[in-house]
Amino acid sequence: AISRGYISDICVSGNYMSASVSPYYDSYSEAPYTDFGMRPSMMLAGKTFEDVKKMIDNGVASDNTNPIGSAYLMKTYDYTRSLRAYSYTPSLLGKVISPNVDVKILTSNSIASTTDSLFYFQGLATVPNITKNQFPKGAVADHLTSYGGRLTDSTQMSILEFIAGGVTGSYGTVVEPYAILEKFPDPAIMMRHYTRGETLVEAYWKSISQTAQGIFVGEPLAKP
Repeated sequence: AISRGYISDICVSGNYMSASVSPYYDSYSEAPYTDFGMRPSMMLAGKTFEDVKKMIDNGVASDNTNPIGSAYLMKTYDYTRSLRAYSYTPSLLGKVISPNVDVKILTSNSIASTTDSLFYFQGLATVPNITKNQFPKGAVADHLTSYGGRLTDSTQMSILEFIAGGVTGSYGTVVEPYAILEKFPDPAIMMRHYTRGETLVEAYWKSISQTAQGIFVGEPLAKP
């Protein structure tokens, strides 16, 4: 609402399956308020003050580091929540992502003992083993599930668990979005904009077609 204003169509009874497309979606705009009248925003949030400070520090430290690492798209036991991974092939993603990023589509419920996870797109309501990874500064992780954006009172895993695990940005929905891909980050679009040098807030906002039901948490000016 802060970024785009009140969007009525998502609140109309029986119309929850669709919403207006964000004009910022997959655009190359560098001035969203001038171009579209919107102000992309992110929350500085965490389970503790220390988590928030670490998130900010990691974002600042990531600037202009040109990291080399991997993107993990997970095909978990939960087919519905793993739709993003099933919608891509490694060769297709490889054509639109920086050569610095090795795209891996894994048939597994989680990763562990990694140090190179620049991007981690999950397909579970609750993601295990987050803290068993060492995420690079500027890393992004999220999970396609209904209530990840309900930070403190979710019946599913809050995206603040990713922040506590060391990532610099995440996204989650706050009301039932259903398994509609347009309501969640598109991995290819997010990674393409981020790796071409856009900030976290720019790249993440541009990766979601229908932004009305979710929130972003992260250090918005991170620019690895």
